[in-house]
Amino acid sequence: MRKITTLLLICLCAAGPVFSQQTVDLEGLKKGVNDFSKRMAYSLPFNSSIGLNWSDAYIGQVLDAPPHFGVGFTAGFTSINSSTAEKMLKQFDLDMPIDWDSFPLVGYTLEGRVGGFFLPFDIGIKVGYLDAKLDSFETNYLLLGGDFRYAILKGDVLPLKLSVGVGYNYMQGGVAMTQTGDMLLSYGGYTIGMPNPKVGLVWETSSVDVKAQASFSLAILTPYLGVGASYAWSKAGIKVDGKLKGSNSYLDTEAKKAIKGLGFDVTNEGISSIVDVENLSTRVFGGFSVNLVAFRIDFTGLYNILDANYGATVGARFQL
Repeated sequence: MRKITTLLLICLCAAGPVFSQQTVDLEGLKKGVNDFSKRMAYSLPFNSSIGLNWSDAYIGQVLDAPPHFGVGFTAGFTSINSSTAEKMLKQFDLDMPIDWDSFPLVGYTLEGRVGGFFLPFDIGIKVGYLDAKLDSFETNYLLLGGDFRYAILKGDVLPLKLSVGVGYNYMQGGVAMTQTGDMLLSYGGYTIGMPNPKVGLVWETSSVDVKAQASFSLAILTPYLGVGASYAWSKAGIKVDGKLKGSNSYLDTEAKKAIKGLGFDVTNEGISSIVDVENLSTRVFGGFSVNLVAFRIDFTGLYNILDANYGATVGARFQL
């Protein structure tokens, strides 16, 4: 859990830590949020494709003897370019702690797949969940998804299987850190203080996915290769939770109006900026599984065609 949390908290470098009495220019921060959200819009549906990339392009019929089904798990990561995070970080006069061109967005799923009946199809479902807190850091993660695959080649004549499928993925997550001291938010001649704020990045995506996959069954190995495309409705941004404080009530009111005009949502409990983006994401994936009687160990590589990000997963399952 600590290792997973540490990797996710690399994302938080775009939002903190902020030292006592650090002044943040909201105009520069807003531009950083917009750039970060657009970049995340490509990375989120790519990351949500983790799971259900089983080596067998088609697992068979549930009515066969024995019935064909499987259960297991997958864990891995996809990368995201760090340049937009660096730009946001500069608003806090901080540098990235690690000089990486990209950082990992990790994920995992528990998953199952059951063969169809009469027609050559199978259905898979997956779920991943994490809600962790380590000192002043917090992270949360939810991934839900499913797919339907139809076999064009079933592997009954040649050991080659080919399927096409459609699916849906939903993912949300975020990382946050509670600060010690005051953060000062500055814009248009106004300055608002927020004592001990909680600063966090949040993201969410829903995507419809289509894919095609081929696999070739050997003695104890099953190599496979696939392509996929997702149309996604994503949102990402920053939230700063904390009591807003100004020198007097009139200043608070005018300052809030100015900040709202910049594009932030403002309440007495904090500010936020969440950007909605729709986009298409395309990928290739492939790898192999090691087949040990009724167990499979999968190794998969993924590549996002449109933004050149990459990923890798490893999975294990019981499969008949």
